[in-house]
Amino acid sequence: MPTSEASANPLSFHMQALLVLACGISYFYAFKLNLYWFDWFEFSHGTNWVFIPSGLRLLFVLVLARTGAIGIGLSSIAINYSMGNPDTHLFNVITGLISGGAPYVARHLSFAWCGLDSHLANLNAHTLFNISIVFAVVNAVMHQLWFVWNGHTENFITSTLAMIVGDWFGTVLVLATASLVIKLFQTKQHTPL
Repeated sequence: MPTSEASANPLSFHMQALLVLACGISYFYAFKLNLYWFDWFEFSHGTNWVFIPSGLRLLFVLVLARTGAIGIGLSSIAINYSMGNPDTHLFNVITGLISGGAPYVARHLSFAWCGLDSHLANLNAHTLFNISIVFAVVNAVMHQLWFVWNGHTENFITSTLAMIVGDWFGTVLVLATASLVIKLFQTKQHTPL
């Protein structure tokens, strides 16, 4: 008996829309915060040595899959229009789609290459380390191919390597911070009054 998409996906349309919005808003403000803290640390157009939003990309797309990717993509389009040239519609939209699509592609590659379970049941520190590298490489290669094609990057190899480092370092910072917050919360829960 064929299953409908609504029954196959336990989240309602309204809940998915709220999650897309939450991911998009979080990503937008993480991007702005990254600019505030690390704009001076930019290597080339769209390439930072530290890029904190990459950690959110990994978390959102790893856990929420397509819903997270859509939120990131829409948010990236909004970022491109708010910061770039509002008349370069194709560049703004494609760059945003790459921002949401690259982690979604990396998620699927992680299932194949890192042996990740579709329910993330076998996620551990070693697997997460490998996944963070896959996410950083896929994102950097897709973005830099697009940037070179449009004349925003002169040297594909150095810009790609810098973006891989920045994405990976940003991911590690986000994951380490999330781990610390969880440990602090767990410690507080177990502390007697």
